[in-house]
Amino acid sequence: MIKINAYYYDGQSSTQVPVVITVKQTGDVLICGQDVEIKTTVSLLKISARLANTRRNIYLKDGSKLETDDNKAIDQICLYFDRNILQSLLHKLEKNWSVVLVALSITIIFVWGGIEYGVPFASKWVVKGIPYRVEQNIGEQGLESLDKWLFKETAMENSEQEYLQKLFDKVVINSEKQFDYRLEMRSAQKMGANALALPGGIIIITDALVALAENDQQIIAVLAHEMAHIEYQHGLRSLLQDSITALFMAGVLGDISSISSLSVAIPTMLVESRYSREFELEADQYAIDYLEAQNIDIQHYSKILRLLEPAKKAAYSFDYLSSHPAMGKRINIIENRD
Repeated sequence: MIKINAYYYDGQSSTQVPVVITVKQTGDVLICGQDVEIKTTVSLLKISARLANTRRNIYLKDGSKLETDDNKAIDQICLYFDRNILQSLLHKLEKNWSVVLVALSITIIFVWGGIEYGVPFASKWVVKGIPYRVEQNIGEQGLESLDKWLFKETAMENSEQEYLQKLFDKVVINSEKQFDYRLEMRSAQKMGANALALPGGIIIITDALVALAENDQQIIAVLAHEMAHIEYQHGLRSLLQDSITALFMAGVLGDISSISSLSVAIPTMLVESRYSREFELEADQYAIDYLEAQNIDIQHYSKILRLLEPAKKAAYSFDYLSSHPAMGKRINIIENRD
C-alpha cells in the first residue's frame, strides 16, 4: 500500500483541497480529504508523464484532478501497475547526458539535411505544379509593392526607353519556355545600379544601371542573366523555400505558432542567403551560354559586373534586394572558366 499527499481540484473551481491518496496492491484507490471521499482504481486514472521534478497531475474520469510533488511514489505505482512505461523510459534517458548529446547530434544532422537537401528538392517539385497565371500574379503584386516604397518613374527619354525595349525583345525572343516577358524601367536611388527579375516574366532595370553600362553588350549580358532567373523560376523557388523552411522548422520545434519567432526566422534568412548565391551562379552560366551563342565576347559580362561591384557597395546601406551577392567570386568564375 502506498500513501501520497496531494491536492484535489473538483474541475468546477480553483479551490484546492489537501487529500491523501491511498493505493492498494489490488489497484483500488481511495482519495480522502475535507468533504472529499472518492473510490476508484488505478486503471481509471490518467497519470501525466514525469518532467524532471515538476508537480505531477493525475486526472479522474469525472474531470477532477490531483496534483502531487511525490514523483517517486507515482513512479512506483506506474512501475507496479505497468503504467506510463514509455514515458518512464524517456525520463531515465533524458537524465543521461551521453544520450542527450547523441539525440541532439541526430537532431542537428536531421535539420541540416532537411534544409540542405530536402527543402530545395521539395521546392523544385512543388514549383512544377503551380499554374503560370499564379506565378504572373505573384510577380505583378511584387512590382506593385516595390513601386510603392522603392521605385520611381524612369527619368529616361522615350527614345532611350524604346531602344532598350528593342534590345530586350531581341534577348527574350530566344526564350525556350516562352514566358510572357515584360521590361520595366525604373529610377531607384536606394537600389542604385541594378536589375532584378520577378516571377512570371517581369524584368526591372534601373536608370543607374543603364547609365553605368558602357555599351549595348553589357546591358544584353545583364538582361540574359535576369532572364535566367525567370527561366529557372528562381524567384518562385525562393518564395517556396522560405515557406517550406519555416514550416519545417516549426515542425521540428513542435509549435506552428513559432513560425513568426526568431528561432524560425534566422534559419530561414540564412538558408535564403545561400540559395541566392546558388541561383546567381546558375544564372551566370545561362548568361554565358547565351552570349556565346550570340557571338558576344564574355568579357562584356565580366566588365559590367566589375562596374556594378563598387556601385553596389556605394548604393547599398540596404542590401535586401541585391541580386549580385559574392560579386568577386562570380567574376573570377566567369573569367577563369574552362
